[in-house]
Amino acid sequence: MSEASQASFVEANIEGDNSPSPLSEVDSLPSSPTTSSLESTTEDEEESDAEREWKESLQQLELLLTMVVVPYIGKYFGRKCAYWGQTCGLLMQM
Repeated sequence: MSEASQASFVEANIEGDNSPSPLSEVDSLPSSPTTSSLESTTEDEEESDAEREWKESLQQLELLLTMVVVPYIGKYFGRKCAYWGQTCGLLMQM
C-alpha cells in the first residue's frame, strides 16, 4: 500500500467516524479498585494458590506412602515374622 492510500484511509475514518471519542469511552468504564484493595486481593489469591499447592503436595505424599512405602514395609516385616514364627515353631516341636 502506498502512503497516499493509507493517509486517505485514516482521514476517511476520522472524518466519517461517528463513534464516541476514546476519552468518552474511558470515562464510561467503571472505576478501578484502589491499590490497597487490589494488593489485598492479590495477596489473598497468592495465599489461596499456595494453600492449594500445599494440599496437593500432601495428597501426593499420602498417595506415595499408601501405594509404595507401606506395602514394602509390610512385606519386609511379614517375611521377618514368618521366618521367626517358623523357626520358633520348629524349635517347639523338638
